[in-house]
Amino acid sequence: MDQAHQLIRKPKWVVAGVFLLVLTIITSATWAKEKRHAKDEEDYIAKINDVPISLSEFERAVRRNKSSVLHYFQEKYNAEQTPEFWTTSFQGQIPAAMLKKQALDDSVRIKLRQLIAKEQDVVKDISYEGFMQQLQQENERRKQAIQNHQVVYGPTQYQEEAYFEYRMTNETIAVKQKMSASKVDEDSVKQFYDLHKDGRYVTSGYVKVQRISIPFLDAKQHVDTFKKEQAQIELEKVRQDLVAGASFADLAQAYMTTDQEMELTYHLRNDRQNARSPLAQAAAKLSINGISGMIEEHGSLHIIKCIEKIEPGSTYIPLEEIREQVRQDMIDDQYESYVSKRLLEVTIVRNESQYQSYPMPR
Repeated sequence: MDQAHQLIRKPKWVVAGVFLLVLTIITSATWAKEKRHAKDEEDYIAKINDVPISLSEFERAVRRNKSSVLHYFQEKYNAEQTPEFWTTSFQGQIPAAMLKKQALDDSVRIKLRQLIAKEQDVVKDISYEGFMQQLQQENERRKQAIQNHQVVYGPTQYQEEAYFEYRMTNETIAVKQKMSASKVDEDSVKQFYDLHKDGRYVTSGYVKVQRISIPFLDAKQHVDTFKKEQAQIELEKVRQDLVAGASFADLAQAYMTTDQEMELTYHLRNDRQNARSPLAQAAAKLSINGISGMIEEHGSLHIIKCIEKIEPGSTYIPLEEIREQVRQDMIDDQYESYVSKRLLEVTIVRNESQYQSYPMPR
């Protein structure tokens, strides 16, 4: 009888055990789902049109803006980067507060650009998680291509910052192409040029010179002292002939080798390049028909004569020479105007708990 009773009771314990197991699984799954949902709700700094800007995206913007904020306070207040720097008030301005605001503004503008790209069917996924998956896939593709001895342009492996800039650049170009397809015609290009030529398309100026050059390097590209002395003697004779009225062009043909350019043009506002060239610096000081003294550059001695000169800002660059640049400038302006207009229309909701508790930079 006891055995029969036990046989009857055993299935009830089994059923109860199974029920408890199922209940535990359901409860755990529900708790995990709620936890993930809570984490998702917290793991963002703001939402733009209900699209979240993740903390990781905000942190990227913090890193990008940190040096400019630091430079601002160093320049304006002569501030030093002490441990207390980011929380110190400088006439009411606090570096950490400024950095967070700039980073948030930057993040909002970037996310809006991504939203526009999605609207234009340039991209499908604009989440940070999707971006990181694409980065991983791209790096894996590059790794496989290298192993297969295929050509890979750019880095062998992208870092996050570099890949982000690469993606944003390409997406923006694609959006501009789509948005401008029906908005750019020759009349609008001409109107844009006329409207902006005073600010954008004024000539930077140039000077065109003829030169007489005599090299003094040996076969190993070292200075040959004897050849240099001879070059000085010959160029001094050239200078005397020029004073006596000889033709610069005739003298140049007599002294220049066939592989040397007799005419050179220097753009007057190309300061960085011109600062490394004694010829360019001398040319900039000459007036029309002016002749320089003896100039040493790149293993040769030179004398130059100014044959044409346009001063910076004295005229406009002809539209025919820069039509494609003007067209691209117009497209860029249209895109930036559209982004600025959309910024005024979007709804931005800041996650105050994350924003206020965000840790100070170090």
